[in-house]
Amino acid sequence: MDPQIKALRTRIIEKRQASDTIYHTVREGIATGLLPMGTRLREEDLAEAFDVSRTPVREAMKKLEIECLIETNSSSGSIVRILTVDECLDTLEVLELLREAACNMLMGRIPRSLLMVLEQNTRKGLELTDPAQQYENNAEFHELLVKATGNSVLIKLSEQLSFTERMITNAVLSVHYASNYAERHRMLVKAIVDNDRETAQELLQYNKQKVEEYMCRIVGAFLDASSHHLRKEESTLYERTES
Repeated sequence: MDPQIKALRTRIIEKRQASDTIYHTVREGIATGLLPMGTRLREEDLAEAFDVSRTPVREAMKKLEIECLIETNSSSGSIVRILTVDECLDTLEVLELLREAACNMLMGRIPRSLLMVLEQNTRKGLELTDPAQQYENNAEFHELLVKATGNSVLIKLSEQLSFTERMITNAVLSVHYASNYAERHRMLVKAIVDNDRETAQELLQYNKQKVEEYMCRIVGAFLDASSHHLRKEESTLYERTES
């Protein structure tokens, strides 16, 4: 191979690796709340942090913009996009429907190879008390069931919405689980294995109720934040009037 072509290949690989590293790091930062909604992302700061030129930074920012995780304009640069209350509620509502669909698709035919993994998940969940760890455990449980369906569309949609759910949990309002949530997961698995649709539907209905309660709390969190912002603006206006 021509030495110049080899050099070009090396540069392209290095640039792609740099871009992917920036993309995945920023994406995870957004999901975990380390980069809160509204955070400004400056190209020069990211280039310096990752010790790269601005080119791979721009490529990473473009991918994040396509996924609607950031917003970019020529005057203010890029910021982490702020989710609306409707986006939060719609995400949680549809994600719950997808998880319920996965359970229904697996009724009476859950793969045996999955049972041990699910048992490990529920056993771990029984020991957890930290809400953040409980969330990850719960998300893993449902992810295992969704992937077990083998339905590529269901899996893709669930992955997309689960990512947004992580943003909501870490940046909007954290989830608090009942102490027996993992035991209920174990009961759900048994109902699926036994093709016990009545018990499964009771458990899924309970989950739906808990999601709806969480959605109501999210609305309250948005209203509180809006009220706080309004009071702050009124206070600033009053101070200016006084001065």
